[in-house]
Amino acid sequence: MYKFRLYFDKDAETKWLNEMSAKGWSMEHFFTGLYHFKPCDPGKYTYQIDLVNRPFSVSSDYREFMEDTGAEILQSWGFWVILRRLSSQGSFELYTDVDSSIQHYTKILRMFKCVAILELLVLFFEFWAGLQGVTVGYVCSLLIFAMFLGILSIINQTKKVLYHLKEQKGEAVPESDQRTVSMLLPPGLLLNCAALFLQGHIPDLLHHAVQIAALAMILVGIYQTAKKRRFH
Repeated sequence: MYKFRLYFDKDAETKWLNEMSAKGWSMEHFFTGLYHFKPCDPGKYTYQIDLVNRPFSVSSDYREFMEDTGAEILQSWGFWVILRRLSSQGSFELYTDVDSSIQHYTKILRMFKCVAILELLVLFFEFWAGLQGVTVGYVCSLLIFAMFLGILSIINQTKKVLYHLKEQKGEAVPESDQRTVSMLLPPGLLLNCAALFLQGHIPDLLHHAVQIAALAMILVGIYQTAKKRRFH
């Protein structure tokens, strides 16, 4: 069986893989969002996803360590490694103490910040190509912008996890770091400014689509901000 999913949140992905295992489906392979599952005894495997230092490869020390714990390196994809272990061997956790968890999520946050910067650079070049008459540049810009919003979302979620872990450790999280402004507001306002600036320079249909997208982001951002401030 094949299933297509796009995950930016590795915790959500891990949860889903374990839910599939509980239903009797073991994940065997992964490629660009396409997961290949095979039937298995319900709950046979427990899955975990880890972040490594080198893309598409793992060190021999890492491989030996996982083998010693009884874990199987199922696949590496980018900087991520998908692991599984027989559930009969007991609980399978990679980071069991607060300090190691903080280090782990700090690495994840740093990686996604780099990806966000890269996405912005690609977005600029694609949009510039559109202004030069390459229509597909506008289409790619919209797709990249959607991915950029997904990256911003996972950055925000990762920060929340880090704040929670630091609070567990007894560390005080500065008030300025407790984000109460929705991350949809800044890009929404930026997109709206871009739509106003480019009026008359891009096709009317694209201009209206960008304005509608910007307005939707601003409205949702205002709602999320008001909700966060209410319960903060």
